Amino acid sequence: MSRELLDAERDYLHSPVDDLESFFWVAIWSVFFNTDNAKGRSDREKKIMDDLAKKQKDKAVNRYATLGLRENSSNIARHFQPVLIKWWKVVWDRQSVWTREVLDGEPEGADGKYFLPHFHRFALQGVVDVLQVLEDHWDGEIGWESWTAELSS
Repeated sequence: MSRELLDAERDYLHSPVDDLESFFWVAIWSVFFNTDNAKGRSDREKKIMDDLAKKQKDKAVNRYATLGLRENSSNIARHFQPVLIKWWKVVWDRQSVWTREVLDGEPEGADGKYFLPHFHRFALQGVVDVLQVLEDHWDGEIGWESWTAELSS
């Protein structure tokens, strides 16, 4: 779940940005809790896992962002770091824009007619953003060739 949704009061307006962030948390959880890499985890990675388990999300992302790629860390954490850090920036930026354009600009007595076009636009933009991040890193960190080359060496 997004940080905003976890901290929300009763009348919170769940947005597509919450879903974009939630998808990010599933991805980062998958990287760190991947059982195939249990042997190669560094102490720092174990701290990130602990942060994630305790829902200290900002702490986990900050620790991951500063994880040196040359440090003794698992293969999957090294490969996905540039992708996930870029993705986090997209989530953060999208949340700022949502707040500024939609929530702060909400007219008095706004109803579904006000929110629906914004929901559609942000949902579709979120999909585009994530696909762009993946495309930007496909030939490098996460493409099939980078994994097979490392496995064969």
